[in-house]
Amino acid sequence: MPDKRQHIREAFSKAVFSFLGYIAHCDGPINRSEINRLKVHMKKMRLPEDEQRNALYLFKSGASATFNASEALQEFRVSSTPKLIQIFLVYLLTMARADGYLMEKELHALQWIAREVGYRSIVFNHLLKMLYEQDQLALSRNPPQAAQADTYSASPITPEYDQTRKNHQPHRTADNHNQDLHKAYKILGVTAEMTETEIRHAYKKLASHLHPDKLVNQGLAQEQINSATERFKRVQAAYAFIKKHRTMYTAN
Repeated sequence: MPDKRQHIREAFSKAVFSFLGYIAHCDGPINRSEINRLKVHMKKMRLPEDEQRNALYLFKSGASATFNASEALQEFRVSSTPKLIQIFLVYLLTMARADGYLMEKELHALQWIAREVGYRSIVFNHLLKMLYEQDQLALSRNPPQAAQADTYSASPITPEYDQTRKNHQPHRTADNHNQDLHKAYKILGVTAEMTETEIRHAYKKLASHLHPDKLVNQGLAQEQINSATERFKRVQAAYAFIKKHRTMYTAN
């Protein structure tokens, strides 16, 4: 009987690389820059050469006209878990934005993928907003070099998010603090009006999907675990930021 963790890892990788190709093809035939970006990503993952060849094959298969996306998603869904499905969506969103842009057709494809794996539109849009705010809060703490800036230059939802990026300055002010607090609430999917108990519950629920110890037991590749771990750290930072603010400014 095949090892269960290995089976989950293979199913996850198959879905990820296939649908990276599927999304890349949404705005036209895949080009050399998209192939090169995938190759760089695979090297970062430290995939053996045979796995790199297979990933490239899956990528091209997902971009082909004969690819049955609906069938592939259902196959992945039955062999996965809710946590891995969320990681799958986060991974696709992160990679789709790696060139600094998320085209309308790519967004529509991602929304369709989310619906096929059981995500309602409102839940998926909520996930998009949280991911964007995680990236923006991280950038406000650690401004990127010019060569890296384009990685986060595009908004995943609407153009008004780009204005938020323009407001970040090197020196922290009261306005910066309030902006970061607002983002921290969004990262956790909560509001300032919620109680500490409600916020803690939301944090624990979100963190449980990204905790690296739990993902190791589900058979993900190390690079995929690393990616989730970075998200987990940002969720932790947002929760700590909110707790510190409430302790300092709202304590009776």
